Amino acid sequence: MKDGAPARILVLSSRPDILQAVVAAAAEIDPPPEVRGLFGRPLNVLPTDLILVDVAEPRATMPYLHRRFGAASVLVALIDGAWVDRLGSALAEDWTDYLFHPLNAAELGFVWQKHTSPAEAPDLNLDVDESGHIRVVFPSRVRYQRAVVERVVVACRHLADLDRETAFRLRVTLGEAVANAILYGSGDRPGAVVRVSAKADADGLRVKVSDEGSGFDPDAVPDPVSAEGIGRPRGRGLFLLRQLADGVAFNETGNRVTLSFRGAPDPLVRIEPLLRRFAEVTGLRFRLDRLFEDGSQVLFDSWEDDEKPSGPPEVRETWPLGDAGRLRLVHEPASRGDAAATLLAGWIGAVAEGEQSRERLLARRLRRERVLAELEIARDLQLKLLPPPEDFRDLGRIAARCDPALSLGGDFYYLVRLADGCLGVMLGDVSSHGPSAALIMARTLSAVVLATGVEAEPAAVLDAMHGQLRAALDATEMYMTLFYGVIDPGRGELRYANAGHPYAYLLGSGGVRRLTALDPPVGVAAVRSYRQTRVPSAGETLLAFTDGLAELSDPLETPDSRVRRRIDRGDLDPEVLVAALFADSDDEMRLDDRTAVAASL
Repeated sequence: MKDGAPARILVLSSRPDILQAVVAAAAEIDPPPEVRGLFGRPLNVLPTDLILVDVAEPRATMPYLHRRFGAASVLVALIDGAWVDRLGSALAEDWTDYLFHPLNAAELGFVWQKHTSPAEAPDLNLDVDESGHIRVVFPSRVRYQRAVVERVVVACRHLADLDRETAFRLRVTLGEAVANAILYGSGDRPGAVVRVSAKADADGLRVKVSDEGSGFDPDAVPDPVSAEGIGRPRGRGLFLLRQLADGVAFNETGNRVTLSFRGAPDPLVRIEPLLRRFAEVTGLRFRLDRLFEDGSQVLFDSWEDDEKPSGPPEVRETWPLGDAGRLRLVHEPASRGDAAATLLAGWIGAVAEGEQSRERLLARRLRRERVLAELEIARDLQLKLLPPPEDFRDLGRIAARCDPALSLGGDFYYLVRLADGCLGVMLGDVSSHGPSAALIMARTLSAVVLATGVEAEPAAVLDAMHGQLRAALDATEMYMTLFYGVIDPGRGELRYANAGHPYAYLLGSGGVRRLTALDPPVGVAAVRSYRQTRVPSAGETLLAFTDGLAELSDPLETPDSRVRRRIDRGDLDPEVLVAALFADSDDEMRLDDRTAVAASL
């Protein structure tokens, strides 16, 4: 880093507990770097700074981060233990490195030292024998980890003809295994070394990493996605190995791990017997090469050693293989085998096209995994916008649940604490689901927060929200049913406005009262001002749910009759009501979001 510049770790996360954990872990680094947290504030970032990015943040995307901090910055994905099973998708964006939360201080120190130590490449002696056996022995030092991993992965990709996905899985797991060997095995004792070897055969690729430590018992490490292990700062690396490698095995001592990779079937390797047969039948002499930026791999050669042409052959054919280099066919001059050469070139060209299509499919799959991971992040954030019912338990018995049909949905509920012990209860259902509906839902939540902050009565709240949402609903051609009620225990009444929502009820010892719609849904028709009414509600329970919960397992039962059945059973407790609604709905065949809220003050 620059002379006189402070050593600094930047933490991009809106969670205070993550920032505090990084501060505590960084204090154990010698000398300890300065830790700063930010999101949304301008800051000049040095290229040598370590930037920890909470992948659950909405702006934790590579385009934004590269624009903000520059492509040369060290971006480390910080992944919560609850998200460890989605690490593969997160790493597919080519993060510089990764860490898990809860943080392990030793692992943070390892990543810090790896990315802030001098950049000169260490001297490595990578031995590759004629049988394709790769071996390297290196000092147990952090600065060797990156170079070892890159050198071994490149060698394995050429010798084992790995596809891009398998090479990605090898890079991540080998990096984890080498880091563990340095950090927990051999350590930094003088003379301590780590050994890596790799061998490819017909069954795939096997990579071994061994250290000089005392080892450990892998069966004693708790599963980090289990209830027992999710909050512990150990075991995530072992989980990662088992998720990304096709096989993981330890020796009896526990200081050597063997990673196995089957790899994807590669037609360029499997066609060798057919090429040999073609050469025997036609007598054509040819060679098939796979060309990489830093070298080439001979896939097949039908020339005998004493038949090699004195000069380069006259005819060459090449085909692009996307990110996997190029395929080149070199054969005899056309005059010595014109028809056979043409036939062979056309056949190999078809094989190359299939290989390129496979590369495109793989890229599409990785993009899809990233999109799914982002949707999962968005879903969690969307649900976190909804206020937890337990925050209002001092007012009475309250329960709520929202379950989108897809990763994102348009249903929502909202609870707001009002003056004089009153509670505001809102339930909304956007006419669609998926990302577009989720955006309308998010804007609606913003609107209700603003409206309930300045308006006390339900009709006035809906009037204010309508003004904020009308343009967005018109632009997306959507509409929304919306119920908002204020439970006033002091007056023993419920005041409510209902914009087209069909499933809102008051339940009590006197039976079921349906709270009918007073106005059309928001976005359907021009409404000058919304109406409201009041009904006595002392001791009664307010229940509202969306039409996703009206899709019943029993097609002969209506939502009203189901609610009345609950009354007959005496099920007036909000938690019992909400749980029963979800239990009765058809979960396997549902195509709509499901949301319910119930309150009794």
